[in-house]
Amino acid sequence: MLKLRYFSTCIFLLTLFSINRICASDYFSNAKKIYSEGKFFEASIEFERAIYYESDSNRIALCKYYKSLCYKELGEYDKALEELRKVNMESVPDSIFLVFSYEQVLCSYLKEDLNQALFNIDKVYLRFKDTLKILEFLPLNIICLNSCREWDNALILWNYYIDNSRLNDSVKRSFKQEVYRLYDKKNVPRFYFANKAENLSTFLPGSGQIYCGAVLEGLFNMSINGTLLYYAFSQLYNQFYCTGYFVGLKLFNKFYAGGIRRAKSLTEEKNQKGIKAFNVKNSNIMNRFYIVNTSPNR
Repeated sequence: MLKLRYFSTCIFLLTLFSINRICASDYFSNAKKIYSEGKFFEASIEFERAIYYESDSNRIALCKYYKSLCYKELGEYDKALEELRKVNMESVPDSIFLVFSYEQVLCSYLKEDLNQALFNIDKVYLRFKDTLKILEFLPLNIICLNSCREWDNALILWNYYIDNSRLNDSVKRSFKQEVYRLYDKKNVPRFYFANKAENLSTFLPGSGQIYCGAVLEGLFNMSINGTLLYYAFSQLYNQFYCTGYFVGLKLFNKFYAGGIRRAKSLTEEKNQKGIKAFNVKNSNIMNRFYIVNTSPNR
């Protein structure tokens, strides 16, 4: 009787395990279908359901990977990174490690956490020393270095990327020349200093905007501040103290302080636009390089 109960229990657990695996597989397939339809929030729920029923660690990792992709498409990069961090990266095979690491780097970059992105890239390089497996990380690494304005390091990686391609020497030289022209000092984005813009606008309203290239805005700010200051002192001179103070000086103070803040924000916008435009040029070269490098007629 005891043996019968033992075998009945084993059969029950085996059946339950099999049902769970079937459910997990069905939920995963359904989640992928929903994901392909662009319903990323609904897909994330289905992938979580598949994780609940799944028992195999590699398949759980795959579900978490797809769930992180859902969050990335939704622009929720923190949640995407959280899903990726739940997987023990030290115990997974190299292929899974590379895929997960790439998503971690990409999400960190999209989140504008460049230090974390570069740290994750360094972890990949540490695990795959002196192997060509790191080549697929080089474009993203170059983009991150550009965003940090580390032009020399980015250029070094570009050379390594080109040197380890399957192209012939003449094509390699052609790409290298194009990259060297791109990273010439006169072509890299100019960096605008926020402190300098603020100091300029402090001493002469509008000059900080002119420094950032917004000449018309700077001249307008300069003229309106001058007009308000002239109005305030003229009213005070004619003993219209209320209008001179509450209208003239109050408005001048607001435009003056606002101009300083605007000068600072303009430097940040200008720097970001410059880096973005520069990275677009890099991406265009990378796309052409990839097409030529993978072409059978290269």
